[in-house]
Amino acid sequence: MHSNRPVGVFDSGVGGLTVAAGIRGLLPGEALVYFGDTAHLPYGDKSAHAIREYVQQISSFLKDSGCKALVVACNSAASVLEPDFADKLGLPVIDVIDPVVRMVSGDPSLKRIGVIGTRRTVQSKVYSNGIRKLSPDKVVFEVATPLLVPLIEEGFLHNAASRLILKHYLEQLPQIDALILGCTHYPLLTGDISELLPDVRLIDAPQVVALELEHILEERALLNPDETSSTTFYVSDRTEVFEQMASHFFGAEIHLREHPLP
Repeated sequence: MHSNRPVGVFDSGVGGLTVAAGIRGLLPGEALVYFGDTAHLPYGDKSAHAIREYVQQISSFLKDSGCKALVVACNSAASVLEPDFADKLGLPVIDVIDPVVRMVSGDPSLKRIGVIGTRRTVQSKVYSNGIRKLSPDKVVFEVATPLLVPLIEEGFLHNAASRLILKHYLEQLPQIDALILGCTHYPLLTGDISELLPDVRLIDAPQVVALELEHILEERALLNPDETSSTTFYVSDRTEVFEQMASHFFGAEIHLREHPLP
């Protein structure tokens, strides 16, 4: 593998753009190929079998596109990955769950941790099981928030509707020290969440994932020494919201291509 090959990043829609933006900020020399599976979003209400099918198709496409590593920028997808997924794919794979679990588990100041995520992610208990395995003294509370992704994908941000629904979900959490935003869409609601939970530390998953990617690329001598590089965007179904969000994160000159899945 050559260091100037791109890194593949995928999600069900616009949420993974927060991760791609985090990678771009930390590693501006890395070329990115982003795939948003907008034809099948949201993943959170899909079966594990269906999500694995989508992941297989997308990861094969990104590997065939020359990617040197894969970032699974979707919590629902990461929660159903098989343990040997990276070995079968033949690429380094970074998901959005494991680095966050390790970071939270290793912070002694965090005792009571909340998690909000899709139904699929919460039902998998991947956060609570992972944190308790590494740090049994921590208490984890998880709440499914299934309406947030559709709201975000429809562009309902920072308005009365999104704040009302968000408030309803967050009121289900007891007192906590930190909140894991267990979906890569949710950092788009960080301002509203901080207003509702002003004393709670919000875990910045995109930054944690970007640092993990940097570590793995450096470890495998795959870091690109270039100072700047490009990002190519693919979607399985072109949507106006995706174009708007991609332009917001990466500027007006984005290269958006449509690639329907089989």
